[in-house]
Amino acid sequence: MKIPKRLIAGLGVLMLSASPLLHAVADNRGDEYRGPQADRRGGPPRDFGPVRETIRDNHVYFVRGAPPPHGIHLVRGQPLPRGYYGERLDNRALAHLPYYPGYEWRRMGADIVLIAVGSGIVYEILDGVLY
Repeated sequence: MKIPKRLIAGLGVLMLSASPLLHAVADNRGDEYRGPQADRRGGPPRDFGPVRETIRDNHVYFVRGAPPPHGIHLVRGQPLPRGYYGERLDNRALAHLPYYPGYEWRRMGADIVLIAVGSGIVYEILDGVLY
């Protein structure tokens, strides 16, 4: 089947003109999913004080998880121990936490941990926030 050159050229022009609009929509959509603590790059902040306050203020949505097995120690900047991933938070709790693309919140005993999804590296440990 032969496709007319005008059709190919028209589709090319349409794609080029629509791509900035798609980026604008994607940028705006991302803002509604980020909490007030998220910085503009979409990554996690350095100060998690506001996140701790949010958890404290909405403690009814956060349930303590099972404690890590004996000998498991989490270290900021290191990957999660092999075979241990903690527990996922439910949607009610996640609705109160900021979203950072590429990161995931997990609960581990009385702690909430922010990990990088692809590598499993611990970004932040919020010690003892679940009581």
